[in-house]
Amino acid sequence: MAARSLCAAIRQRLYAFGRDLARPFSDSRRARFIADMVPGLVIAGHVHLTKVARALSSGAGDVHGAEKRLSRHLGSAHWDMGPLHDRLLADSAALVRDDSLIVADTTDLAKHYAKKLEGLGTVHDGSDPGQRLAPGYALFEAFVRVGRWQLFPLLVEPLKVYAGAPTSENAEIIAHVLRVHAAAGGKGTWLLDRGFDRRALFGPLLRGRVAFVARLVGTRHVLSADGRTLAAAALAEGLRPRGRPGRAGATARCLVRLPEVGPEQFLLVAHWRRWGREPLLLLVSPRARQPGRRAEWFAKAYRRRWGVEDATRGVKQAFALESFLVRSWRAIRRLVCLVAWAFWWLNGWGQPEYAGWVEALRDHPWRLPKEVTYVFDWIAGQVHFLLHPRPRLELPAG
Repeated sequence: MAARSLCAAIRQRLYAFGRDLARPFSDSRRARFIADMVPGLVIAGHVHLTKVARALSSGAGDVHGAEKRLSRHLGSAHWDMGPLHDRLLADSAALVRDDSLIVADTTDLAKHYAKKLEGLGTVHDGSDPGQRLAPGYALFEAFVRVGRWQLFPLLVEPLKVYAGAPTSENAEIIAHVLRVHAAAGGKGTWLLDRGFDRRALFGPLLRGRVAFVARLVGTRHVLSADGRTLAAAALAEGLRPRGRPGRAGATARCLVRLPEVGPEQFLLVAHWRRWGREPLLLLVSPRARQPGRRAEWFAKAYRRRWGVEDATRGVKQAFALESFLVRSWRAIRRLVCLVAWAFWWLNGWGQPEYAGWVEALRDHPWRLPKEVTYVFDWIAGQVHFLLHPRPRLELPAG
């Protein structure tokens, strides 16, 4: 495919996607805002509205006027962007199957020099080597794994508790998980990291009939089958195999109960990848213990959870999300949703109908010949490089 025809085809499909998202909004001004913002975020690779406006121009448009228009609609209190939030959940939930893996995570948007932003809280800066506290916002994320590398966002929401809302972080997380669970029709198995090992979480998720696999902290106390109360790490030590683990590692399991939950039995899975290392400790809910799933399956499935770190990097770095300059809580929440939609479209490149375009990008004459490691990041960079308008240089006559 020729370079010019490839650029035109990608641009046409991207703008058609933006217009499709804008269809539920009857006000033409709001519809135009949605139709511009999502393609602008993809092309610009940045959340600064000036950069988005420049990406939407042909190289000679009124960038300042377009930036003011986008800013006005983004923070306006006179319209509701709820349909776009609901559609993101519905479209991604439609991809969830019985054997799908749903990955939940929390991340931070650190704003070290911010003082006047609405709802500003205090978070641990995950990108800081010392994990120092910083002003910022916390996000709850839920993705469904599709194919080899795709992670479609089901929900990307700022946690209101950091803005001073009369709620708790646990209550918000439970509400988000149950909302996604209902939208997916109860399908899929959730993968939760150690940050979700909290006494107040597992009970409500169990009563909500959520299938989940959660990584445990070694000091978490469980009740063994013989009635002993001991730390999960100590119980796993008694399950440790005598010989050295093979290339795939060694896995053991046993039934346990949680003192704060009740009589329901969970499955404790311990996986040793290397000799002498601490085991990976997983708590498997009753709903996740489906026929054909052995202990090794849960360990392998949880290792796929680590792909969410790439998704978080894609959401935050491919669009420079932490660099946002809007100030109101409403504008921040809307901007996060629009970034999630831009991330959704780029993940769609893993679908079969995009296979020809992916090959065309691999063979493109402008591409540097290097190995592709993270497919999403590579596609986002290539689309930005191909579609971003170049400045027009007016050379003096003579």
